[in-house]
Amino acid sequence: MRVSPRAIGRLARSCALTLLALLALAGCGQQRAALAPSCLDETAMLAALQRAPGPVALDGATPLSRCISSARDGSDLRSLGHSFTRLTDTLRAQAATDADAALRLGYVAGAVRAGASRTSSGIADQLARRVEQLATLRRDAGTAADAAYRRGLAAGERDG
Repeated sequence: MRVSPRAIGRLARSCALTLLALLALAGCGQQRAALAPSCLDETAMLAALQRAPGPVALDGATPLSRCISSARDGSDLRSLGHSFTRLTDTLRAQAATDADAALRLGYVAGAVRAGASRTSSGIADQLARRVEQLATLRRDAGTAADAAYRRGLAAGERDG
């Protein structure tokens, strides 16, 4: 049986179009919103956290947890890891003597935990564990800071 070059060309084009259609359909179900630039901006996050224990939204629209859940790949999560690590370090340094900072620290830990729970990424889970480890209050923090931290943690998990 002999196949003409024209038939081979039509078959190749048909296969290529089918493959492109399948790739387009596969991609449609996995698209996520792009990572908001404010998710990587420690200054913006600190400013937004002034609203804790109420809902905290970056740029008035992006909850902290969405920063984690909208990360599209490991690169996004690594960038978020750097940002949230710096943020956590800043707040932890203040939390021993400032109950408001302890509350914001707890809020960050809760929001990251909530965002990681909405993904299937092991990297997001690792980020949440790392932030929780870093967010641990110093031993000399006192009961007021500990209570504020726990209030913030609950608020971050709920609204973050």
